[in-house]
Amino acid sequence: MIGRIIAVVLAVAILSSMSICAASRKVVAVMPLENVSGYDEKKVAEIMTEQLIVALHSSGIYTVVERAQLGTVIKEQGFQNIAVDPDKAVELGKLSGADYSMLGKVTAAYIEPNPTANALAQIGALIGLGDLGRSAEKYVHKLKGRIAFEFRFVDNTTGEIVLAKTVEGNKSGSGVADAFNAACKNAAENFLRELDALNPFRARVAEIDGANVYIDGGASSGLRRGETLIVARESEPIIVNGKIVGMKQSEVGKIKVVEVNADYAVCKVEGNINQIHKGDVVKRS
Repeated sequence: MIGRIIAVVLAVAILSSMSICAASRKVVAVMPLENVSGYDEKKVAEIMTEQLIVALHSSGIYTVVERAQLGTVIKEQGFQNIAVDPDKAVELGKLSGADYSMLGKVTAAYIEPNPTANALAQIGALIGLGDLGRSAEKYVHKLKGRIAFEFRFVDNTTGEIVLAKTVEGNKSGSGVADAFNAACKNAAENFLRELDALNPFRARVAEIDGANVYIDGGASSGLRRGETLIVARESEPIIVNGKIVGMKQSEVGKIKVVEVNADYAVCKVEGNINQIHKGDVVKRS
C-alpha cells in the first residue's frame, strides 16, 4: 500500500512539473511564409514553415499554435494574404491566443553543386586519379542547398516588433530534395539562435567531476544540447551612483553542452578544465 501511495505521489509530482513547464512556454503563431525567391513557390514556403514550427517546439521555451486552430481562425475571420499583411497577421495571432506572431518571406532558395565535391573531382583529375571524386561521393554529397528568409517576431500584446532579421541556411544533400530539406532545417536552427537574444541564459557551475562540468540550468531555461557557453568569473562589484548594479566578469573558458535535463546540464570543457571553478557564471556568447 505504501509503495502504491509513493508511486501515485511521484506520478502527480511529475505531471504537475510537466504542466508548469508547459504553461510557462510562450505561445507563437507561425504565419504561412511568403515566397519571393522564385524557386518552387509552394514547396519552399511549406517546408521552411514546417521546419520553423519544429525548431520552436524543440526549444523548450516556445510552443506553437496548431495549424488546424490557426486555419479555423483564418476561415472564420475571412483573412487573406496573411503572409504579406503584418497587421492582419498580428490580429490573427491575438485571436488564436498567441503571445507572439512570426511572419516573414523566403527571399532566396536554390540548389548548387557542392564546392567540396567539385574540388575533390578536380584534384583527382590533376593527379591522375579520376575515380577520386566518384569514390568520395559516398562521403561528400554532390549538391548543396541554400535558403534565406526575412522574419519579424511580433509581441501580440504591444504590437511591437521585438526582433527582425534575415536568416540563412546551407547544407549538402544526396539529392535535390535532401539538400533543400537540410538547408531549411539549418536555417530554422539559426533562427532559433537569433531568438536566444530574447531569452538570455545564465547559470552557475554547480559541480566539476573529472572532465564533466555540471551547471544549474537546463531545458526549462531553453538550453539545448550542442550549445557552446562562456564561463566567466566575477570579481569586484560595479558601482553606479553609490549602488551595486552588477559584478565585473572575466572569461575563463568555454564549455559545450552534451546532456540536457530539466534543471541541470552536463558539459565538456573546451580547453583547460583547471581554469574553471565551482560557482563560475555560465552564459551564452
